Amino acid sequence: MKKVMPLVLATVMTLGFSWLIACGGGSEVPSPVAGLTWDDIPVYAGAKQIQEATWSMPTTEEDWTKVEWRYYGMDDDVNDVRMVTMFYKMEMPKNGWQEIDQMETQDMSWGYYTKNNEKDGAVIWVGYDNGKTVFALMRATK
Repeated sequence: MKKVMPLVLATVMTLGFSWLIACGGGSEVPSPVAGLTWDDIPVYAGAKQIQEATWSMPTTEEDWTKVEWRYYGMDDDVNDVRMVTMFYKMEMPKNGWQEIDQMETQDMSWGYYTKNNEKDGAVIWVGYDNGKTVFALMRATK
């Protein structure tokens, strides 16, 4: 498990920067992957999907092989970062997810969840930028 956390943090940071570049129109989206289910990760009410990306990575014993990100935005204030964060903290366990790690600041938070004996992973990243609450949902499987 301790080997997975640096990978999760590196992935979150890399994808966050990639997302900013992609929103500016300059990045290539990885090739699509089929077979990931999203019925166990709810979408916060009022959010509008902005973008999504899916890809497959070379596998090692503890890495995710299929990953999908979905990005959402809301025209709300910074207080909604806390509300969205609390929504996922309450809803993810109802869908079988176990919170493994979490970090919160005033205008950003992220949580890392697993299920199915750590074969499935999820990252929920929530932030506030230019008057909008934005969040990303990552779904991954080994």
